[in-house]
Amino acid sequence: MSPSLHVVGSLMVDRVIRVAALPRPGETAVARGVQVLPGGKGANQAAAAALAGARVRMCGRTGAEGAFIVSALAERGVDVAAIRIDDPAAGNAVVLVEDGGQNAIVIAPESNARLSIDDVRAFVAGASAGDALLLQNECAHLEATVELAARAGLRTWLNAAPADAAVASLGIETLAGLIVNETEAEAMTGLADPRRALGELALHVPGGTVVVTLGAGGAIAWSRGSLLEFRAHRVNVVDTVGCGDAFVGAMLAAIVGGAPVERAIRFGNAAGALAATRPGAMPSLPSRAEIEALVAVLDA
Repeated sequence: MSPSLHVVGSLMVDRVIRVAALPRPGETAVARGVQVLPGGKGANQAAAAALAGARVRMCGRTGAEGAFIVSALAERGVDVAAIRIDDPAAGNAVVLVEDGGQNAIVIAPESNARLSIDDVRAFVAGASAGDALLLQNECAHLEATVELAARAGLRTWLNAAPADAAVASLGIETLAGLIVNETEAEAMTGLADPRRALGELALHVPGGTVVVTLGAGGAIAWSRGSLLEFRAHRVNVVDTVGCGDAFVGAMLAAIVGGAPVERAIRFGNAAGALAATRPGAMPSLPSRAEIEALVAVLDA
């Protein structure tokens, strides 16, 4: 049996508001419509990995308003036993999506900021050495969780999103892998050139893999002393919300399934492309069969 993927991450009530164009400062835009959907980077990535074939369990915290997110995770095959639903206020995200598919997001962490370190400690204790742990920067106790995972012998992957001063100063030397987009790479290094930023980040993750996603530009990575480059897939973009989470979740599913890094990134790249063709975050996530079908086309 392949190692499991354990996720400590956020759950957000996504309020997706569709507009013709993202409003400028001081401008009022009239929405085309609004939807309330399950979301949060942790939840999305856990769901993406489970749909892509991994055995996934998740630790997080939400409130009664977010109970439907936990149900959505369970429906997609995620073990939700370690998710608490007792917080007075669930995390929320307001997601503006324009007709071209681009988006702007504001989050209110709420319950995610009140995740207990004792809950995290108990969750990590339930993993086995050699398993993979996936983290983001939307929950409390990120630094302590990285340290707990290192002591437990877990292979920790960090999607450093959203990037801020705290994550920029986080000790990342023990990570098995770091995944950021080009904006986050710049925030962590001060370097606008994503290739230079990749090189700088690789120095701080000496035994691991660093991946920088570039949106329509594809992705670049540094792994085992080699630079890897990946082109983006051409698709009809409907909504870019959740594409990065689809990439991360599917890539980690491939990693825990034993795929080499290059193959895993290609798998994640295909998942992100498929997610862009559908609206929403969690609702847009593709299945393993869909991802494998696209990868097969590209391999032909």
